[in-house]
Amino acid sequence: MLYSTFSGISVRQNKLDCVVIRRRKTGWKIDASFTFLCEEKQDWKSAWAKLKKRLPRWRNCVSISLNFEEVLSKSSVINASLSEDETVLQVQEQLSSAIIKEELVHDYRMSEVINGEQKLELYIGKKEALTGLLQRCALSVDVVGWVLTDLQALSKELELPNENKADGFIEITEGRMVVVSLNQQSLPMVFDITKQSLSEFFQSLTHTFASLSADTDQESVTLLVYGAADRIAKLNKLFIHNPEINLVDASLTPSVKGLTSFASCYPALACAMGAYCWSKGSQ
Repeated sequence: MLYSTFSGISVRQNKLDCVVIRRRKTGWKIDASFTFLCEEKQDWKSAWAKLKKRLPRWRNCVSISLNFEEVLSKSSVINASLSEDETVLQVQEQLSSAIIKEELVHDYRMSEVINGEQKLELYIGKKEALTGLLQRCALSVDVVGWVLTDLQALSKELELPNENKADGFIEITEGRMVVVSLNQQSLPMVFDITKQSLSEFFQSLTHTFASLSADTDQESVTLLVYGAADRIAKLNKLFIHNPEINLVDASLTPSVKGLTSFASCYPALACAMGAYCWSKGSQ
């Protein structure tokens, strides 16, 4: 089915957020955003009912995503000449090596062929986590994504100032900081910031960012920053005199100015963007 709109849903603590983006000839555009506060148990039922009434009903892809820690990503390089059945066998072999007793669910995607080889990206999760997510979402879901790949997709789509290109991104909340490279497709590096201040992480962060730029010829690394506004402000102060790191607040990019509360809505926007990029790739 060719979708024209993509509705990304994010459920965090006592908030239900949804962002709707529309496919355009020139790309995509934010159509609408909705936020519902749910203090009591009965509030959730009402919020889902209200959201269902507001969502587009025609060619709309409803998406929701698993959290960072709920999916394992494995990469391998395979011969591009393998048939579809042989590729499935490769996937099954990798799944059989996972030392997990719980029932698993999985998905995979293939990269473009380069020199007769393809990269196989395998995503593995516990079925219990997927079932719980779908039960919590009181809507019919078309696509289930992963927060990590959602934010990667959004980071690549945002218009950066001075025609810069994002090399990675940081998501920073009150409790943790997640650092991801877009060039190396590395797994997220997670820092617990509940017990230490941001300044105490400065040296390890600088070392991490230096490794992200090791394979590039650029003099500096550009990183998009998502999350709590006060935490982003503190992070900017730490790196303001570091010429090797260029931090860009994602909420200030032109593409997202239609969102009144970016700090709250960006996970839902990223979810919609993940589904949008999946749709383009599957055509």
